[in-house]
Amino acid sequence: MENKSKQKQPGIYFTVTEKEKRRIKRNAESCGLKQSEYIRQRALGFAPKAVPPDAFYYFCEKLDKLCEEPFSSEINSVALYLLAEIEQELIRPDKEVLPWQPQASGPLEDG
Repeated sequence: MENKSKQKQPGIYFTVTEKEKRRIKRNAESCGLKQSEYIRQRALGFAPKAVPPDAFYYFCEKLDKLCEEPFSSEINSVALYLLAEIEQELIRPDKEVLPWQPQASGPLEDG
């Protein structure tokens, strides 16, 4: 009896422009996913989130240590506000999912 995980799974193939291919690759890499897994998740209605680089976490640790230092409350407030803005842009970007766009070519309707 052959292991099901070793059986070849059906594939879906489609054409994209070079620009679209680069964008898919870049988006997949930023989410820490292979292109096929990124496309699978998007096609199934999921919106994978970008994984911030290690430098972001290093920066956050340093900023957190600065906030613990005996600085003025104004400096602490500004630092925490900056950290919240960075988190919003890098960890929870609301602009990740683009609105649907009609296909660029081919038949628009069946029949």
